Amino acid sequence: MIHRRFIALLTLALLAFVPGLASAQDAFSRAKGFYESAEYEEALNLLETMKGKTASTEVAAYRVFCLVALGRNAEAKAAVTELVQTDPLFRPTEAQVSPRLRTFFDEVRKPLLPDVARQRYSAAKAAFDQKSWQTAIAEFDRVIALLGEIGAADQGASDLRTLAAGFRDLEKSAAEPPKPAVVETKAAAPAPVPPPPVKPAEPVVYGAQHPDVKKPVAMAKPMPEWRPASQTEQKMVFEGALEFVVGEDGKVVSVRLLDSVHPAYDAALLKQAMNWSFKPATKNGVPVRYRYAVSIRLGG
Repeated sequence: MIHRRFIALLTLALLAFVPGLASAQDAFSRAKGFYESAEYEEALNLLETMKGKTASTEVAAYRVFCLVALGRNAEAKAAVTELVQTDPLFRPTEAQVSPRLRTFFDEVRKPLLPDVARQRYSAAKAAFDQKSWQTAIAEFDRVIALLGEIGAADQGASDLRTLAAGFRDLEKSAAEPPKPAVVETKAAAPAPVPPPPVKPAEPVVYGAQHPDVKKPVAMAKPMPEWRPASQTEQKMVFEGALEFVVGEDGKVVSVRLLDSVHPAYDAALLKQAMNWSFKPATKNGVPVRYRYAVSIRLGG
């Protein structure tokens, strides 16, 4: 232990007075070695020297691991909060840490997700407004992943997911490169060719991002029978979400699963959902096509 501690202190001194002696990756590898040997103070000291020099998520995560191992929980919570702000989708794996540490990390991280999702949505919308398509698409994908963790039971999260998905789909269309123009060469004696049929324009699909459009109202919602597989399942509540595209006639154009309700129930639910009927959405009194998210709950 003394020998390792001496090496750690010597390493810190060399890093402080001889810049560039070792790469950040080498320093991180040594810190991991100290951590795996339960020499948490030495590992933390080495990781602290890397703050500000690297934005590595792994470095930040191992700072959390060391702080928890040393019983410095308040500092560990602050470190988790900082990490979630920079990489909100990160969670330590079972191979990295114990179940107790994973539970600690999740308990600190989960309450932060709604605010972080809203912040990321604002950043994605700003990129969208600036026509930075690739940045916006990546941010909206991150928002949708975060809201998936929060769950469909939160109506605010469900509405924000619909907005994010709508903007992301618009961006993907805008980001597609234009098709190259086809240069036609005239033949000496071209045969008359009938004009190709004109493909009708796809109808506009409105959504929660259009506040001037009245949402559709479900009139009939046939549901498949729910048969719990055990007495334990009979006492449980299962929640998920569907996303409908409702046509101008109130019929379901398409439906997809946003969040799984139950693996044994999802397929039957999707099939039955095609038979739902709605009072269609309207814009200025005229029926329009609308993308619509609906929460599903079983049991309880």
